[in-house]
Amino acid sequence: MKSGTSKIQTRLAALLLGVAMLPAYAAGDRTAMSFKDFDTNKDGNLSLDEFKAQGKDDLAFKAADINGDEQLDQEEFDKYRTKKASDQPKVEPGATMQPKPAQPSPRY
Repeated sequence: MKSGTSKIQTRLAALLLGVAMLPAYAAGDRTAMSFKDFDTNKDGNLSLDEFKAQGKDDLAFKAADINGDEQLDQEEFDKYRTKKASDQPKVEPGATMQPKPAQPSPRY
């Protein structure tokens, strides 16, 4: 059973994740597969097998499973998708992504 602190941390993480995902909801990403597409057995939850069948991995599933019940409900799935969308780097059209050159360490 989870401790009181763990429950608070889980709720806080879910809240922060939800706030972080607001821009993606506003953008209205319609290109990704929907929850219904992932839920092949139509039970209203995603199992690890259903998630992996769509090319996702165990680590992503665990990150998306906020309440730790080894299933993703619609809300957890939406939060996962939105977080993934907001994690993508923003690149200006025509810009190239090149690493910054290494800076020498200051000598003291």
